[in-house]
Order: sequence, then structure tokens, then C-alpha cells
Amino acid sequence: MTDIVRGSVASEFEGVREAFEELFASGAETGAAVAAYAGGTLVVDLWGGWADAARTRPWQADTLSTVFSAGKPVAAMAVLRRVADGRIDLDAPIAAYWKAFPHPAATVRHALAHQAGLPAAAVTDVAEILDGTRFAAAIAATPLEWEPGTAVGEHALTYGTILGEILRGATGETVGDVVRTLGLDVHFGLSPVDIDRCAEVEHATPDWPERQLHGHGDLWARALGPAALLATDVVNGPLWRGGELPAVNCHATARGLAAFYATLADLLPQPLLAEAIGPQAVGFDLLLQEDATWTLGWRRDEAWFGMGGIGGSSAGSDDSFGYSLAYVTRRLGDHDRSNAMYDAVEAALR
Repeated sequence: MTDIVRGSVASEFEGVREAFEELFASGAETGAAVAAYAGGTLVVDLWGGWADAARTRPWQADTLSTVFSAGKPVAAMAVLRRVADGRIDLDAPIAAYWKAFPHPAATVRHALAHQAGLPAAAVTDVAEILDGTRFAAAIAATPLEWEPGTAVGEHALTYGTILGEILRGATGETVGDVVRTLGLDVHFGLSPVDIDRCAEVEHATPDWPERQLHGHGDLWARALGPAALLATDVVNGPLWRGGELPAVNCHATARGLAAFYATLADLLPQPLLAEAIGPQAVGFDLLLQEDATWTLGWRRDEAWFGMGGIGGSSAGSDDSFGYSLAYVTRRLGDHDRSNAMYDAVEAALR
């Protein structure tokens, strides 16, 4: 074990430790954690590097990291839990719960499967995006990109706010309220104590925020919001950490996010879980500009279902190999690091 990497792996997963250590040795990583479950057992639980840019706080087992879109399935689960207990109907109009929502054809199912037609809101001010009430009003005032249910496109920033308004109207709860009942180290809206556990986000390169917006098409640029939203003073700031923007500001440990996938069967009744992780919207994603299969909260690729977050965090389950994995990082870059962890776990299971 190196000084920079700590934690444990089951004996047959030593290759995962080696791959994780290599991320730090190569300079690709400065602070991260990875966890994996197989057969209901935690077989990988590793963390390493630093939780801050000054390198004064070593990453700990309970260090939280913002995981961006890797938290979208957790936000979806908040709504699905209330579907399970009968307080939300998947095929009811969004407007049945969110009274200010002006598009009667859009349903809860459309919202969960990225088909609601509102992948971008007409707002460019970061303060407005981070204010849940103002951002919800901006979404409701934005014209549809397509008629609900007729197309699909990832709702990059709007997803969690739409779900949050459905939940609030149905039960009076926020997404963070319901997620806290799951008993996992996964959060929307951190307490002051939990804020103290947060890793400080950094960019892999100085131009990283601007590069995320360009070269992917007009809808992508509008949907991701201003580059300033990804500035380190924003994503390390009190509004991002303490508020709820449930499409992107989930904070989690790798262990907590992996446990979310490993315990899905405990979180939803089996018939609803089967429906939720099965294909709902299949076709050309107008935001991603590629073919995609969306479920009621997850992206699916054959046996794998999960979600990656801008910057490199990722979590999901693979039915064919029988594992769940989460990788969280403070260094915003590409997904080569999480991909290396998936590859190492699958190599160990072959």
C-alpha cells in the first residue's frame, strides 16, 4: 500500500488498488475515492490524495465530493420513493403537483426520463440558478424545446429542480429531505458539519469550464448554463454546498454512492424497481448528440446502468458482472479515471 492511497480491497481485487494507485503516480489524480460492491459485499474501499488544493488535508474515508450528474439517479430515487408509497403517480401531469407549471402534456414519467422538453432554462445568472425558487420560476417560464414525450435530451441543470417541484407539491418535502431518509452518505443540501467534510474542487486545466461548453452544439451550451457556474468559487461555495440544485450538486462519499446502487432492491419494491431501471426513452439524445437509452433516472448501456458526472465522477451497476461501483474526485477533468476503475473491477471478476 502506498502512503497516498489508503483503504482495503478483497484479495482478488488487488488489481483495482494498483490501478487506483497509478492514477496518483501518473499525476492524473490529486484526490479521489473508489468503492465497489460485489455479491452484496464491499470488495473495494479506497481513497487517496488530498481534500484541498493546498494539500494540507489528506482525503479521509468520509470525505465528501460533489459528483455533479452522477447524483441525478439519487434525485430520481427521491421521487420514486413517493411513487412507491402512492403519493406520486408516474403518469400524472407534472402540473398536478407543480401548480405553476404551464405544460399540461408533460408527465412525471417524462420528467424522470429526460423527455419533458425543458433541458435548458432561459437564465444565465449564476445567482438565479442557485436560488431554487427563482430557478424553478425560470424553468416554468421557458418555452418547450419539443412536445413532451416526442423526443429525448438530457436535462442537464433543470432535471433535479423539476423533480424537486413535483416532490414539493406532492408531499411538501425537498429532494434532500427524502434522500436523508435513505441512510446513505449521499446528500443534497449539506449541514455545516457535513460541509466541513467536503473536498475542495479544482480544475484539471485552467480552461476546463470553458471547454465543457464549446463544441457540443447550441442546446448543450444553453443547457449547461454559464461557464461561471463551474468556477471553483461557486462549486466550493456555501450556496452550492448548502443549497439544493439536485441535477448537479449531490455530495457523496464513494462508499455511500456505491451503497446506493448495492441497496436498490431495498429502496424500491421489485416491480417498480424493474420498471425504473428498464428502458423508457430510447433514441437520439438532442443534448448529447448521440444515441442513448434513458430509464426513470439512469442512463443504460446494455447490462450497465448508472450516471457519470461532468468532471469525472461516476457510479453505476452492471448486471452481467454483478457489481456496483462509485468513483468520486475533486479534480475536474475527463472520465478516463473512472473508466479505469470499471475496467479493473471487471478484470477482477472475469
